[in-house]
Amino acid sequence: MLSKNVDKTSGYGLLRFFLVSVFALIQLAGCGNSTTTQLTAPIDYSHSQSWVMLPKEAAQPVDLFFLYPTTYNSAQPLTSTWSRGWNQTLEQALSDQLILLQTASKVSVFTKAGVNVYAPYYQQCSGLDVLNALLWQNTPGNTEVANQAMEVAYKDASDAFDYYLEHYNKDAQGKPRPFILAGHSQGSNLMLYLLERKFSNPALRKLLVAAYVIGWSVTSDDMTSYPESLQAVGICTNSTQTGCIVTYNTQETPGDWSQVSGSSRGKMEVTRKNAWSVNPLTWIATAPGEVGPAAPASANLGAFFYKGMLPGAPDQSIFKLDQTGNYTFEMNSFIGAQSNNGALVINPDNLPAPATWSNLMPPYNTRPGWYHGYDYPFFYRNLEQNAVDRVKAYTDSLKL
Repeated sequence: MLSKNVDKTSGYGLLRFFLVSVFALIQLAGCGNSTTTQLTAPIDYSHSQSWVMLPKEAAQPVDLFFLYPTTYNSAQPLTSTWSRGWNQTLEQALSDQLILLQTASKVSVFTKAGVNVYAPYYQQCSGLDVLNALLWQNTPGNTEVANQAMEVAYKDASDAFDYYLEHYNKDAQGKPRPFILAGHSQGSNLMLYLLERKFSNPALRKLLVAAYVIGWSVTSDDMTSYPESLQAVGICTNSTQTGCIVTYNTQETPGDWSQVSGSSRGKMEVTRKNAWSVNPLTWIATAPGEVGPAAPASANLGAFFYKGMLPGAPDQSIFKLDQTGNYTFEMNSFIGAQSNNGALVINPDNLPAPATWSNLMPPYNTRPGWYHGYDYPFFYRNLEQNAVDRVKAYTDSLKL
């Protein structure tokens, strides 16, 4: 499953990739229209090395275009003037093993649906610096440069998507294939940009099976700002609707990040104000400010953990080598969830052994109130089945 050589059993590597994956990025209202002078050289996506995953032969009927989450944070302090440290270089990305782990562990959700995986490298933002500037408002003086860094990352994502559409998205007859869009955290934020800026094109919307904008918020303000693209795509309201968006953020408390009381959690939640939430256990969409029906743990088809995701479990022999060459562990009926005021709320006290909250990766083993790094693993089998169901629904619609 991995496109490059990776130590797939490394708990240390997974520890690091979960630590950095908590750093999503913010899109401020209106900044989707901003323009930025070219700050970095464009990536040439005609080279196969510019892609984390690229199929040798596109044998499947549906494509997956995937953008990975944050794995990079600048090693040096950044200022209000753009410098190279605000964005990871392609050379750094090519040697970043966390990108391979993040990509492999998440695109596996969609493989059962039968997809050709296209996952580009991009010059991602320094996640924590952008969050501090644009979401948590700790460094407001860096707002402009943080938006510039976002535009650098988006330019790559946009170029990769355009190259994919022109050169890879063709079946044996030269016709475009339907595709799934998916990401996590920063990758989902950039996917939201793509939806806003490119999907006023009805031909693109017609090819979209679904967009999984997970670990990032899609808000009512976003919809209002982009009526001809984002609003035309819309939020998925049931399990088989196609051409729509799935979005949620897993945390212990309802509401956006600013509603978390006290400072003990560091206000690390990434749920934005006026967010929609689609519960992956029911596929019911809950509008901003509303409370959706609670889904019991019995609705959870299975959580799926790669080796190293449960470092506190006393018996590490629970991880078994599976048919994909990875060491994994699965738990059925894992945890229930409820959409509440934009957040997908779980009760950490109900996480069963050996995947109790105390056995999760740091910082989740301190019960911080947010479970960003587990947005995919906690609901893995439900996401997997949903991808199958939406692809089937899309395919069936073509027969009508």
